[in-house]
Amino acid sequence: MVFYYWKILVVAAEQGLLDEKSTKAAAVSGLAPVLQQVLSQGRLREARFLIYSKAHLLDNTNQAMEELSNFLQCLTDPAWTTERALTLTDLAGLQLKSESDAILAQAAENFKLASDLFSEVGHVFGNIDIDLARVSADRTISAGEKFLAKTKIADRYFEVQHYQNGIRCLAFAISPDMIVDTYYQDVVRSLELLDQKISECGSEILKQLSLIHSVCQASLKAPEYGFALESLKSYFRNVPEEISPKYHSYMGVMLGLVYSKFGEDEKALEVAKQALEIAMSSASYIDQSDAATQVGVHMLGLARQLPEGSEECLGLVSSAVDFLKEWANKDAEHDYPDGEVQKCLFVAEWDSNEQPWIERVKKHIPDSADALTRIPVVDLELRLLMRQGRFSESLALSTQLLEQLQGVTDVSPFKKAQTLLSACVQAYACVRNTFQKDQALTTENTQSAVNLLWAALRLSYNALQLYRQANGVELVVDCTLFVWEVLSLATLAMSEDGRQELLAAFMGEMSQTERLCDGMRQSVFSVGGLQSLMHKRFLVSKKASLKLYSVAVDLALKLGDPDNAWLWLQRGKARAFADSLGANYVIPQRLLDQINSDHAAYELLREEQNILELLQEPNVNHVVAARRLASLRKEMEGHPLLAEAARFRGQLFNLDLGTEELKAALQATGLAIDRVKFVDWYVPTLANASQQRIHLFVRHLDGTTYSKQLPIDVDQVKDWVTKTFAYPDMATPPLARKVGNQLLKKINALVEGLSDFTSEGDLLILSPSGPLNSVPLHALDVGKEPLILRNLAVYASSVATLGQCLLRASSPPRTDDQQTCGRKYFAVYEEPDRLAERDQIFEHIKSLPQSFSGTVALGPQVTKAHFLQECATANWIHYHGHARYSKDDILKSSLVLSDGTDIFDHGFDCKDNDEAPSGEAKTHLVEAPENEHHHGNNDSGGDDHSDYDDDTVGGDEGIDELLVSELFEATLLRGGVHFTIIACDSGTQDIAPGDEPLGIIPALLYAGATSVLGCQWPIDSRAGRAFSEAFYQEVAIMQTSETPEKSSAINLAKALSSTVTSMRKGELGAEFKQAYYWAPFVLHGLWYFPRGLRPPASRVE
Repeated sequence: MVFYYWKILVVAAEQGLLDEKSTKAAAVSGLAPVLQQVLSQGRLREARFLIYSKAHLLDNTNQAMEELSNFLQCLTDPAWTTERALTLTDLAGLQLKSESDAILAQAAENFKLASDLFSEVGHVFGNIDIDLARVSADRTISAGEKFLAKTKIADRYFEVQHYQNGIRCLAFAISPDMIVDTYYQDVVRSLELLDQKISECGSEILKQLSLIHSVCQASLKAPEYGFALESLKSYFRNVPEEISPKYHSYMGVMLGLVYSKFGEDEKALEVAKQALEIAMSSASYIDQSDAATQVGVHMLGLARQLPEGSEECLGLVSSAVDFLKEWANKDAEHDYPDGEVQKCLFVAEWDSNEQPWIERVKKHIPDSADALTRIPVVDLELRLLMRQGRFSESLALSTQLLEQLQGVTDVSPFKKAQTLLSACVQAYACVRNTFQKDQALTTENTQSAVNLLWAALRLSYNALQLYRQANGVELVVDCTLFVWEVLSLATLAMSEDGRQELLAAFMGEMSQTERLCDGMRQSVFSVGGLQSLMHKRFLVSKKASLKLYSVAVDLALKLGDPDNAWLWLQRGKARAFADSLGANYVIPQRLLDQINSDHAAYELLREEQNILELLQEPNVNHVVAARRLASLRKEMEGHPLLAEAARFRGQLFNLDLGTEELKAALQATGLAIDRVKFVDWYVPTLANASQQRIHLFVRHLDGTTYSKQLPIDVDQVKDWVTKTFAYPDMATPPLARKVGNQLLKKINALVEGLSDFTSEGDLLILSPSGPLNSVPLHALDVGKEPLILRNLAVYASSVATLGQCLLRASSPPRTDDQQTCGRKYFAVYEEPDRLAERDQIFEHIKSLPQSFSGTVALGPQVTKAHFLQECATANWIHYHGHARYSKDDILKSSLVLSDGTDIFDHGFDCKDNDEAPSGEAKTHLVEAPENEHHHGNNDSGGDDHSDYDDDTVGGDEGIDELLVSELFEATLLRGGVHFTIIACDSGTQDIAPGDEPLGIIPALLYAGATSVLGCQWPIDSRAGRAFSEAFYQEVAIMQTSETPEKSSAINLAKALSSTVTSMRKGELGAEFKQAYYWAPFVLHGLWYFPRGLRPPASRVE
């Protein structure tokens, strides 16, 4: 009982419930008298367990070996052969830790003696223990080879049903130093097996151990960051009662680290603080200190994202440094040198008085320490020397460390890469310093600098290859970009042929790095809807990631390769959004029929679906499940049918839209394949980008790509946007003035070249970049007329997004959908002081079904529940009312609906019991002053633009809001679904770095729409009504003049072009001739709407 008492206490201490050091010391003392008693009574089998436990509780290895050696003297009787063999194995295992050749020889001899004894008595797992100890201590094989050996040893344990040792062996088999990609399938299998065996044993502690180990591995491998994030988020939110503060805190620490890899520094800091709070409930000071270190690290990480030198940045740095100083002093008091060194290193880097903190580090890591141990100290010294401009000294120091490491055999790829890159940085700094000096250089000095530059290039390239092995995406991207920086300078002194050859070779390196970034983003499986999209947006918006794509485009242009430049430009556009659309993909029926008739393909697809469902369950180990899914999808890529399905999903990013679906769409709209052109713009973002010209790209479907440098730069575009859309509330919008059309001409340079690369009547798919998203590109003149009058025009955030919409439109409706699909018209204008305008809007909406039949819902009938319910049964939705654009949080932008109250009849309430208001807090809506310009619809005449701004829509009575975040979750029909949103700013989007769109239009496209017609800026209500009436007349003409045999689609782009033409010519009213009225209407997604079954008869509710 005494033995089990101390064993329980030791386990409790290891889980952070008791102080580990003192508990183990007490256990050694507590077990000593029991050991003496059983030895005196000759109970050697029990003594064996006690001596084993005592030896492993001792801090002193020599003392532990002495204890085991003494015990061997008691085991000479043949009756104790098994105990002797086990003790010899334990002793040899400790001896393997020695650096002494003599002691290592003794270990080998003891292993041989033990092996012979195990064989003699037929022991079940003794020789397996020996093999595990030998493999674990083997320094002659790689980490990957060691992993494979341990997995085989684990299999042997399970064969003899020794689950404890088998699980422990697997749990520690994967090493951070191994190249996981080389052994990917084996890693997947080992983690699945570990998960299975732990489930069979039913141990909660082992489950936590398994999760921690799998997450640790995933957090070290860039393509699996997303797996680690999902596993930790799920488990951290729903931890079981059995979890110890040690594991609970450690999971929080890991979650913070993963958040930081996604660039979500605020979340990283928040969860790190939670982890510290949890650790403070632990009895382990080490756990508390380690958690505190991460809080300080994430505070500094957040400070890096703030403007350098800003008050907020300086304040956060000061707080972080003070926090780390306090804990460093605590570490010294508690005799925890590792924690003290970590914190002192950070303090020395960020504190103005760094020297005392460097001295504290050197007390624990003196200059006499080996090179491997000194790496963090040297890194700090190098940064400080660089900061002081002492480049020659920093180069000498880094070179010295690099030379010392050459003789060390067990250096990880990461540390080698770190040292190589450090030496490269110092060399490059010296070169730049040499050329920047204001003095003439001798030939000798120049040649020396050039030689040093080429040495820096070699070092950086070697570092890059080693970082690739480590699989950390941030380091690979940063190193790739640094190689480019060195290469750019080095090639200046080369011949043109040599330069082109070297640059072309580097493009291959860029592609490798981009695949790693791609894998990291795809590791965030889009099973969490909007949440997954937001995580992906953080990834693609990281500065290094954005720079990678800019460098690639710039490099392709230097190589005179516009085709590849366009491909790179598209790869960097809206990848997160395209991924999210792809997560909801539908396999075309023709392909699904083929898959169902192929047994192998069908089984693989069914297994994929099972894993996707598993990933949505709470507390699932996402790392294990997602690795299984990744492995399965690799297998699926080898099957032609499933490879095609994967392309539709967008998992295999394919920019070739020459599919059957595209051909059918072109045929349905009467377009030849050579009449479709992608129009793209490259807005430079590298150094001095504001001075660089914007590039125009025109891509044909056959792959032919044209490019032209435009006579306009990004600063000119930003200035135009500011002058055009930033004006006082009471002022007339510049585009609404008599010179509005002339104002557009000032930025016509953005479409210069389209007249050369495209023809009149071509379908142009516009994919703007950066600030160009705020420009009405379709309204700019190509030749003598606006683009939208010359061509059919549609916007798409990327070709991948367009491809997803195309696939949806070609998917037939479900059987139950065919009975419900129809057209719905909604109008909401609940403003008591604008009754006349409300009546005009309602009469206008009631008239639209006369042209294009459908059902109508007005005012208080259009509650949130009703609107969403009707959208779920309609394939054409028209809304006229207010849209609110929230600049602070785009997810809070909304369509303004009714809460069901008829505010024009206070004695009547239209609310249905099942359509009660959502209970969400409503934004305070204020009545707009007379003659004041706001963002909203206008019911006044002449030049009075009394619209409503984004936080004023009258009073708050009768109003409910359908938020963008809720639109993402809307249920829509399969097949083609079109939305027309006649509301202010309905087409305004938040464009994050990486051209990631977010707003009402992206939300509807995500939910399942294939096309959305919205308004790019606040519109005049009269213009909205005039536009809608003419637009539906155009659609009606297409319906009647083109039989289904002639056309199976409604050409939305053509109807839009015709309507805008009429507005601009004054045919819908002379007041609408200025750009403010005809230019805000934009079409996103597909240029057409596929005709389905005829809708039900028109009806007004």
